[in-house]
Amino acid sequence: MSWSLRRRFLLTSLGVSAAVLLAAGAFLYILFERDFRARVQAEAHNQLMQLVNGLEVEKSGELIKTQPMTDPRFRQPSSGLYWQVESKEGKLLRSRSLWDGTLTTDGEAWRDIDEPEAFDGPFGEPVLIHAKLISLGEGADRQQFRVMIAVNESEVTRPSMHFAANLYLSLLVLGLAMLVVSSAQLGMVMSPINNLRKAVRDVQDGKQGRVSGTYPVEIDPVVGTLNSLLEQREQMVERARSRAGNFAHSLKTPLTVIDTLLPALTDGGQHATAGEIGRQTAQLRKHADRELARARMAAGHGEPVRDVRSVLEEIVRTIRHLPRGGDIAFVLDVPPSVGVRMDREDFIEMIANVLDNARKWASSRTVIRLERGATEHLLSVSDDGPGIAADDIDKVVERGRRLDEGTEGTGIGLAIVTDIADACNLRTSFASSEIGGLRFTVALPASARD
Repeated sequence: MSWSLRRRFLLTSLGVSAAVLLAAGAFLYILFERDFRARVQAEAHNQLMQLVNGLEVEKSGELIKTQPMTDPRFRQPSSGLYWQVESKEGKLLRSRSLWDGTLTTDGEAWRDIDEPEAFDGPFGEPVLIHAKLISLGEGADRQQFRVMIAVNESEVTRPSMHFAANLYLSLLVLGLAMLVVSSAQLGMVMSPINNLRKAVRDVQDGKQGRVSGTYPVEIDPVVGTLNSLLEQREQMVERARSRAGNFAHSLKTPLTVIDTLLPALTDGGQHATAGEIGRQTAQLRKHADRELARARMAAGHGEPVRDVRSVLEEIVRTIRHLPRGGDIAFVLDVPPSVGVRMDREDFIEMIANVLDNARKWASSRTVIRLERGATEHLLSVSDDGPGIAADDIDKVVERGRRLDEGTEGTGIGLAIVTDIADACNLRTSFASSEIGGLRFTVALPASARD
């Protein structure tokens, strides 16, 4: 599958932008979570020091707390922030927020916990515990205690998740904005290419002889190459026309001489010989005219067909002046103002030969119909004549082949049609028509304005 530059650019921009934004989002989330955990750790350490500084052992050996904790959450049951002091003997001193719960480290030996670690909490929620071992008392009364500060783990994860949701929502909005900007940027980048495409189409339609306009330095060499090719083609046209003219003149003189000698043969009683020479001379003239037409077709495109219906009407008017032309009803089912990208003279020669064949074979009616399409139009010519057997359809385009020797003509009319179609890269077909005779169909490239 061949993708357009626009699709490639947009998909590439979308992919790169998405990758960059996701990587940036992950990096910012990691930084936020690390900094937030560091802040929680620093806060827990400060609270732990405040708790340690407020502890004393009385002479009776009882541990007391001399200073209240400044954070009110320690006084609110199940607030998510707790402190606890315990002795080796199992005596506890704890915050009101613990109510009747306790902080445990799952049977681990007493140790300092400098960085908060996760353990099962008192109210079914995991907590992060920061612990320090201290000794209080004098002499033989000196005792070891474990002081712990705990905070619900959700107090850390909830802000992180909230930050992540807001972050990725912001990145999504930013990504959409980048896509809009990329589309606008693509429009600016593609503008010269669109202009070039329009200029080339104008050359195809015969409106311009050269690709015109101002283009960026990246495209300008292509424009120069195209114009050079067009100039070379025009030079080839002139050479082809010159050779065709020389060829025509070289044939005219001997053909004229032969024509002047035919009456002498007739007067001498050689009627059969004169008649055969006359027929062969007519064939030779027809072939010469065809070769001249082929040279003209190979030379290039002239004026395009701007209105198919008006050209068809001109051809039909001419056909009516030929034998049987006035007896045939030519029905035009063609919308007006439909143009095709085909040389006008080539179009006339091709369709004129098809209609001339219909004039010879149609019983009373020939239907000419055009079906419009987005990129090409289908033009068909159907007659109500005797038609052709399926096995003989391919023979009608053979040069010089005549299926009925009793009908006037040289037998190369429909061969000329296929020659023109091949030279112009057109798709053609011959088949039985819906009204009984032969149906010819050709696909014509639509004009740019269609």
